[in-house]
Amino acid sequence: MEIKTKYASPLILKDILISESKFSRVESNIENVELGINVERELEKISEEEYRIVLEVMVTDGNEKVNIYVKCVAKFNTEQDNMDLIERNTIAIMFPYVRSYISTLTTQPGMAPVVLPAMNIVLNDKK
Repeated sequence: MEIKTKYASPLILKDILISESKFSRVESNIENVELGINVERELEKISEEEYRIVLEVMVTDGNEKVNIYVKCVAKFNTEQDNMDLIERNTIAIMFPYVRSYISTLTTQPGMAPVVLPAMNIVLNDKK
């Protein structure tokens, strides 16, 4: 099936996958655990119009009662050449997949699923 639209994006998601994940928790009560999130990303130009993006998300508390690690890899095609715009948009497309995966991964007996809030993880923190 093909969908034609006047709203087509110049950024095309060709492939996305969770290449690695790890989840651990202690056996004791984790009801009041406060979780923090750390995000790492890498953008690589593969060819003139193809990019590979790696998004790593770590969610943990300070006492290591809960540890979550997810590595997501995606390939995008685009004719754009603005690297900041490409990074910003590709990460925005990928992050909901990671959020959903973490929620599914943490759905288990004795624990409420971890549902990450929507957030702007593409900050201008690069030097």
